[in-house]
Amino acid sequence: MLNFSTPVDIHKYGLDSEYILGTDERDRLHRYWHGIRDAILEIGIDCYRPFTSEHEAFLKTTAKETVLLGGNSSAKTWTAAAKFTAIMIGQHPTIKTRTPCNGWVACEDFALTKEGPLKALLVLGAQYIESYNAQTKTISYKNGSTCQIKSYESGWKKFQAAAVDVVWLDEEPPEDIFKECRLRTLRTSGFIFISMTPLEGLTWSHDLLFEANNEMEVFEVTLFDNFTLAEADIERTIGGYSEQEKQARVYGKYTQMAGQIYPTFKRAIHVCDPFPLGKDYVVFRGIDPHITTPTAVIYLAVGKLGDKFVIKTQTLDGSIPEMAIEMKRESEGYRLGWDAMDSAAKTDIRIFGVDIYSEFCLNGVNALLAPKGPGSIGKGISDIKEDLNVNNLTGTPVLRFFDTPENKPIIKSMQTLTREQYRDESKHGKKDKVAENKHHHHAALRYIYQLNPAYFEPMEEPNVLEPLDAAVGY
Repeated sequence: MLNFSTPVDIHKYGLDSEYILGTDERDRLHRYWHGIRDAILEIGIDCYRPFTSEHEAFLKTTAKETVLLGGNSSAKTWTAAAKFTAIMIGQHPTIKTRTPCNGWVACEDFALTKEGPLKALLVLGAQYIESYNAQTKTISYKNGSTCQIKSYESGWKKFQAAAVDVVWLDEEPPEDIFKECRLRTLRTSGFIFISMTPLEGLTWSHDLLFEANNEMEVFEVTLFDNFTLAEADIERTIGGYSEQEKQARVYGKYTQMAGQIYPTFKRAIHVCDPFPLGKDYVVFRGIDPHITTPTAVIYLAVGKLGDKFVIKTQTLDGSIPEMAIEMKRESEGYRLGWDAMDSAAKTDIRIFGVDIYSEFCLNGVNALLAPKGPGSIGKGISDIKEDLNVNNLTGTPVLRFFDTPENKPIIKSMQTLTREQYRDESKHGKKDKVAENKHHHHAALRYIYQLNPAYFEPMEEPNVLEPLDAAVGY
């Protein structure tokens, strides 16, 4: 069996990894762990050892569901990879499963998987892996176990399958994917664990992990616990962080991140109970269409006094005719305005040579295209921000969101949407770009705002002139 005991437990001696920076002890640890790292890269998991007793506890726990919270470069990915590999090869010192077994490893997208989880799995399991099929993204182990690499971008339906013995989720997954993975391991009494840096604020995982009746075990490590990092690199990295960013990126703590797009958004202020819409509201629909992932639709009601409410969202799968029918069904009873769609749908996204925009138009969804060009995204976001401000006279903001299950995705986006960030902002500065790739319903809302939604009166029936003369007409 593998040895998952830390060889040098500094906590036994009353030491802390952060406070030994600049000491001879830290320098000796740095050189010692460099030797172990080199051995791991050459031989694999047989030479693996955890940095601290917290890493060790995560590795050895027999709890069915666990989370390793850690700052960037805190060795959380390699620690989770070691736990997963040990289970797959039947060499885990405390966890016993059937052999061979089936496992899943998932990350935000396949590009990140190659540089993170997949690299760690291939290095650690080098002596035990039979093959890796890049096309099917499957690792086959010599003992018959198989590991399927997956991506959150594929959507929760790609996580529907037969029973799975172990699931490792690298970084925070969407809630629906986590629930699906839970079901897969439930059938086998298997194991599911997450390794993550909580960069998106107080999300669903925070509520899950820290609710009173939660049974998931939580372990926390920091950037300082990775003794292979040079002190100069650590100081340069953390020097560019604000205090809030440091809490998440260094210590792995949940926080409302600096760089948040809508820092004024508060659930108590901007989320309200739903109410029936009368004819004094016009409903605009925003559409963020996709081929490989679900299409996001959002419904924004604008009142006669200028008040705005996000009344519902849709996440649609299927063909465009099927999605158009679903949109029509959900829109019954509303006084509809225009629809707004991503301008890329007319040029970049094609199905059998026909762009998505034209296909929607052919099926009765005649959308306007959101402006594209410098400043267009910023304009939409700026207008949303303006509508989030509380009016001093009414005590309410212009824009509010119905408190419904369908609106969970857009409410989460308002709470967690941030700008994109370089890995080392101390070197490159700060990006002035919104990290919107996972926030499709927010994109749909932005398309509406880029086209300036406003209330308009219903058109009246034209007056019909009575004939003046029955013989000649008029």
